[in-house]
Amino acid sequence: MDASLNTRLPSVKDTLTLKTIVSAILLGAVVCLANMYFGLQAGMVNAMPMQSALLGFAFFRAVEPRLSKPLSPTETTLIEVIAGAIGLAPFTSGFTSFIPALEFLATKEENGPTRFSFSQLLLWSIATCGLGIVAGAPFRNLFILHERLRYPSATATGTLIGVLFKKEDIVSRARLSQTAQSPSEPWEAESDHEATAAGLEESQSPEVESEATNETSSDGQDLPLDDTDHVFMQNGNGPAITVLLYSLAGSAMFSLVSYFLPILRRVPIFGLTVAKGWLWAFDLSPAYVGYGIIIGPAINASILLGAIIGWGILSPVAKNKGWASGPVNDFDHGSRGWILWVGMGLILGDTLIGLGWITLKPLLPWSRRVIKAYLNRNERSSIDEHAEEVPLLLDSLIKSNLNDDDWPSKSVATNALVVWTGIGLSLLCLISLLVAFHEVVSAFASLATVVLIPFAGFISMRSLGETDNGASLAIGRLAQFMITLMVPNSSQKYTAANLLLGGAIESGASQAAQQMGGLRTAYMTKTAPRAVFYGQLIGSYIGALIATILYKIYTSVKKIPSEEFGVPDAHLYLVASRFIRRQGLPQGALNFALGAFFLGAAFSTLRILSSACWWRKYIPSGVAMAVGMYVVPAITLPRAIGGLLLVVGQTQFGVKNFTLICSATGLILGQGLFSLVGLLFDALHVSTVGPSH
Repeated sequence: MDASLNTRLPSVKDTLTLKTIVSAILLGAVVCLANMYFGLQAGMVNAMPMQSALLGFAFFRAVEPRLSKPLSPTETTLIEVIAGAIGLAPFTSGFTSFIPALEFLATKEENGPTRFSFSQLLLWSIATCGLGIVAGAPFRNLFILHERLRYPSATATGTLIGVLFKKEDIVSRARLSQTAQSPSEPWEAESDHEATAAGLEESQSPEVESEATNETSSDGQDLPLDDTDHVFMQNGNGPAITVLLYSLAGSAMFSLVSYFLPILRRVPIFGLTVAKGWLWAFDLSPAYVGYGIIIGPAINASILLGAIIGWGILSPVAKNKGWASGPVNDFDHGSRGWILWVGMGLILGDTLIGLGWITLKPLLPWSRRVIKAYLNRNERSSIDEHAEEVPLLLDSLIKSNLNDDDWPSKSVATNALVVWTGIGLSLLCLISLLVAFHEVVSAFASLATVVLIPFAGFISMRSLGETDNGASLAIGRLAQFMITLMVPNSSQKYTAANLLLGGAIESGASQAAQQMGGLRTAYMTKTAPRAVFYGQLIGSYIGALIATILYKIYTSVKKIPSEEFGVPDAHLYLVASRFIRRQGLPQGALNFALGAFFLGAAFSTLRILSSACWWRKYIPSGVAMAVGMYVVPAITLPRAIGGLLLVVGQTQFGVKNFTLICSATGLILGQGLFSLVGLLFDALHVSTVGPSH
């Protein structure tokens, strides 16, 4: 190993500094608050790594004269890693999905509802917040160095850090990686983590929603390098920060006004009859416009299409046919619950094909070589030539990458560190689960969950690297099916075990994908891999505490579910559980759900086969369409406006992509921060004009 090289590489101690940790916790807490609010309200979460890096840089640049040592690119990398782990805690702990499903939606027949104490929820969060990180660490060499997967949002974040510090070597590493590989994207919905946020998520993605619900998706986040270079190298970071702060202030002011005038959250733009009878209204919230900007026009178009089909066509059909006789907004007896089953069909069809492709795609080059070798044993030269065209591992790049990544053992997550940490966290997980939920989960099922997390994480890491979407929505549904093999449908513990353990697998997979994204950014900024490993563990455990506190505050002050907090991801989890159990399927929904399944599968297949075709971007996403069906139109419409503003702003007015993203971030964080004030007003019973939320 070249000793001179090692001296140029920052150590873990140089990177994981006190100022890094403290600033990341503060930024992460803000993102966590916003994600808790929007996750419970509309199933949207976003890790915001680029924004955390930008805000952290701006703060320390402002106070730089008072610092003994200026902020470094590696410290900025750790800020976004820790802040992102904290910010996604509401999603990874299940506080926006399966926990409220058990607490507020499960029926007596499902042995619910079950209210959990603060200590139970904290133990749950602690049990599930570390295993995915450990599961992801060993795959760094495979995904980052050998296969050189893109991880577009992570690459964009690394590029931003390089431009902020005017480090050409960081930017050049991003350019090299983007030209080295350009794989097809099997499916775009979902974030990372929307995550479900349920997921369009984590591109910026948790994370659709990064996953179509998780808004963990990266449409709109993958900045062109020239765009970023122009904004910062020519103008500095001041304009972007100014735009973000003005947007934040404006969004907070709107939130204050709309608290006293709740009608602004449900403006009847199509008339009172349509708004009350069919839920077609418009939420003037700037935050939803911001989410629309972030997830981009393609996914927004699919979500809007799903809303038109679900709420505009299927909902009236189900109501008029007598299949959904209750109020439209009723998940149990109304058309909202009826069309959710159709959305579930779209999700299962789309994700079954997508996950299958993600899993099998790496085997294709190897299979081709094996088959060709068998058929042409005497033509070794042609086989070797083909192997160079479609290698499983890019051998020529491996050597280059390894020489450029020559870390000492104390700076990487060694096998011994991963194994011992994994054993410790596995025991902590099992003990915490059995102590907190011994009445509903068995030791065997809990152990099987721990074993399944690395496999789910592998799929999620590869998916995020290739599509900027961690596929947590798909993995969550698959995990619920797997849990059924260990907990019989007839068991009284079925629903609780299915949601909790299936959610634990989904959470672990999301954390593994997030870890690999952080390692991708760290590779560009030459940040010690062990520092990223420690940083995400720190962020995850601190996030577990913060998210648990916020969840208990929200559920104590706010009515859940309600018009304001519809917890759509919780309903999605519960419907999936009932679907597996063949229970609760509304009259007339089966044929439509089956049709939706095949339609979603067809869309996913077309996107795979048309990876090189110009018209691929016009193929709808089944997952995103499903999001449009289970989120009310009042939220979908402003997001569609946001996607339109992104296109118009760039094409007609020449507004830079990054400027729009900063504006969107301010809109989201402003309303998220004000939600604390709203909680205080609710606790004090402050009166409003007209009906409250």
